[in-house]
Amino acid sequence: MKQSIFVQIAACFLIGTVLASADSAATVTQVYNQVDHGKTQSTDTTPAKVGTVLGDGEYVKTGAQSRAELKLANSSITRLGANTIFNYSASSNQLDLQSGTMLFSKPKDGKPMTVKTAAVTAAIVGTTGFIQKQGNSFMFGLIEGTATLTIGGVDYTITAGQILKFTPGSPPQILAFNVPLLLATSPLITKFPHDLPNEGAIKDEVADYNDLVSRGFIQPPQQPYFIAEVTGYVPTVPIPGTDSAGQALNLHNTPPPQDDRRPPPPPPPPPPCCWQQSG
Repeated sequence: MKQSIFVQIAACFLIGTVLASADSAATVTQVYNQVDHGKTQSTDTTPAKVGTVLGDGEYVKTGAQSRAELKLANSSITRLGANTIFNYSASSNQLDLQSGTMLFSKPKDGKPMTVKTAAVTAAIVGTTGFIQKQGNSFMFGLIEGTATLTIGGVDYTITAGQILKFTPGSPPQILAFNVPLLLATSPLITKFPHDLPNEGAIKDEVADYNDLVSRGFIQPPQQPYFIAEVTGYVPTVPIPGTDSAGQALNLHNTPPPQDDRRPPPPPPPPPPCCWQQSG
């Protein structure tokens, strides 16, 4: 009888643990300054601490000069900059950025995840990148991997070292940025003690970028490189620069090439002159 009671208690505990884990979407792993969470944006919020477990679809909000890191139910890592509001739904495997700046790193497990704002939806599989939404303006950049973004029913594919910029009423643009400089200076990288899930792929991308620089295929921008937030907090997202492949691509609803960092092919030779034809 005692053994039967013990088995029943253990079974109830196991079921409760499974149900609790199924309902949890993320766990807070790092907090700096003001970080709050709540079931909806309109309800009262509660301070988030390291170890706080967030329910499915629960919102997280950071204050001025604040940042946070969360581990999602799918083992992805997200890092939030100042003045950021976002939520994650484990049931739909979707990140929803309302405003602010977010870095994400999803393990390369072959399972898709959706990252979205009000106007843009991005499908990622195993990717590390960042998003910034300020007002109606949107920036989406990749440190490694590839992603397909859908804007107004049109798909755009970007790859490592590229940023897509979009403001409603204007066509999207794709620009190149300096990957090693971002990694060395962005607080969403340098102000956190843990490696990201795709650290190996990130190192490979840095090596590839440096190789292209050494061979003259990329000319990294030298001008001031970051967008300062209105709060005065350390900036988190780079201003896109151009490389030897040319200016930013004005897409006009045309999918971009897979990699705009390589130089274009040389132009064809000019036709022979008249004296060559007559000779």
